[in-house]
Amino acid sequence: MAIRLLISTCILCTVTGCAVYVPTVPSTPLLRNKGEVEATAAIRSFSSFEAGAAWSPAGRLLLAAEGATQSSQGSETRNNVTTNYRNTHRQVGLGVGTYRLLGPDQSVYLGALGGMGYAKARVYDNNIESFYLVIPLFGPLVEYKANYLRYYGQLYVAKQRERVSYGFSVRGTVVSYTHLLRDNTSIQPVNRFFLEPTGFVRVGQGPIQGMATIGLSLPGRSDRQNPDRPQLAPSSSLISLGVVVRPHLLRQPQGSVVPN
Repeated sequence: MAIRLLISTCILCTVTGCAVYVPTVPSTPLLRNKGEVEATAAIRSFSSFEAGAAWSPAGRLLLAAEGATQSSQGSETRNNVTTNYRNTHRQVGLGVGTYRLLGPDQSVYLGALGGMGYAKARVYDNNIESFYLVIPLFGPLVEYKANYLRYYGQLYVAKQRERVSYGFSVRGTVVSYTHLLRDNTSIQPVNRFFLEPTGFVRVGQGPIQGMATIGLSLPGRSDRQNPDRPQLAPSSSLISLGVVVRPHLLRQPQGSVVPN
């Protein structure tokens, strides 16, 4: 039973391309002083790209923005008729938060962010008929269209070192659908809350760093018998590779060192 559950979870974590709700990788800016800015760009797969920016306009104040796009193609052949389709997700978001530097050397970074985003999705799925089967059964192609708002709150902590920084984040996201259709028929959402823990690491001490993130997006309680659950309440992997650009370090005097 445990092996079946593990395999089922892995299957679910790989089908997010046909899920209506697709989480963004949580933003974890590590700005330390007023006026600092950082920008990020990352890929989650060959078809998904995310970008973000953060600014500290005043001490301990964070402003953040993000955008994400995902697109993939597929086809289905039934009764000698081939249907080509494209899955698309588009998202934008804004957040505001605060940060503190802790420890005798101020190398422990504690941050908090809250905000909202807007997303638009159009996806197609071969409707998984049985949620618990290790080998899923597929039905006819189903089209989902959705517009939704997402509200989130996030806490994160990082240990900043000269060349490598690492940390952990946990985010709670509430999804509010303004438009949700399955084959042009209105349906009700099966879940609105997702818990999204992640770990991240940054490498580099100059104005450009490499960054990797790994985590999960886990749905809250929902009706397990609902046929739309795999698309509306997916368990998703949050794995990305990207770069962080910190333009304020371009003005840093030679010989000075910052922990991050």
